[in-house]
Amino acid sequence: RLLQDAAAKAVAQEDPWAQYNMKEIPAERVIRHLYQPESKTWIQDETIVKMQPEAFTHGAMRYCYRLKKRATLPQSASNHRFHNYGWNQASNYVAKAYHVNGEIDTSEGAKEAV
Repeated sequence: RLLQDAAAKAVAQEDPWAQYNMKEIPAERVIRHLYQPESKTWIQDETIVKMQPEAFTHGAMRYCYRLKKRATLPQSASNHRFHNYGWNQASNYVAKAYHVNGEIDTSEGAKEAV
C-alpha cells in the first residue's frame, strides 16, 4: 500500500525540476549507448535530450548533470516542434561523467568502467 501511495503521489506531482528552467536549454539529438547484459554487447539509438551545461554536484570520481530525455524519436524528428514541445512531461535523469583532476575523462579506461 505504501508503494501505491508513493507512486500515485509521484504521478500527480508537477515536474520536480521545473525550478531549474530546463525549458530554456537547447534540445540536442544524441546517440545513446545501451548495454545488453544477455548478449554482453552494446547497442545504439538516437534520442533528444536537454542537459544542464554545468554539473549540479560531483563526487570523487564523477560529475552529475540534470538531464531530460524525450521519448523515442519519431520518423519526422527533424520537425522542430518535436524538439520544443512537451519538456515538462519528459523523463528526468541524472547524467554522470567521470573526471580526473577536474577534467572530464574520455579515456578508454573511463569508457570501460561504465
